[in-house]
Amino acid sequence: MSDEFFNSLGTTFPTFANKLRSHPDADVENIESGASDDDIAEIESSIGIALPESYKSLLRCAREFWLFGGSIQFGFQHPFTHDFQPFDELTPQQQQSVQRKSGGVWPPPSNGMLCFAEFFMEADGDQVLFDVSNGMINGEYPIMYYAHESQPPTVRKLADDFETFLNDFLD
Repeated sequence: MSDEFFNSLGTTFPTFANKLRSHPDADVENIESGASDDDIAEIESSIGIALPESYKSLLRCAREFWLFGGSIQFGFQHPFTHDFQPFDELTPQQQQSVQRKSGGVWPPPSNGMLCFAEFFMEADGDQVLFDVSNGMINGEYPIMYYAHESQPPTVRKLADDFETFLNDFLD
């Protein structure tokens, strides 16, 4: 499977594939076959959001793969929307946790964004997301990093588009 994955990736994302092949610690694992166009249409229908063509191209290469021992996970659980319930619907314990961890800031700044991978750059549980709030710009969404352990949790921009994100994050 890894030869098929790297061949497909090399055709679609040559810069990323070359960096991945030459990175000493990438440890590509949990590679699953690529998604079909029907699979992708089903994903888009279930989330109610159009996906950028660049991300769909990655899904066609592999529906799931992990890097760096699982520190970066593109998986079957992705994509999904960060959709947080109103503060007054949280349990008292959850409300206390929000007060303690984020000074009462609710919902988290990632609310409404589309998570496409786990990305433990700063802490376990951090994620990379598409900022879908302004729609696609030139067929792409900006790529954001959600640092959930920050006090309060933060979101910051990593790239203007998905392919730039792929090409740069291994550097």
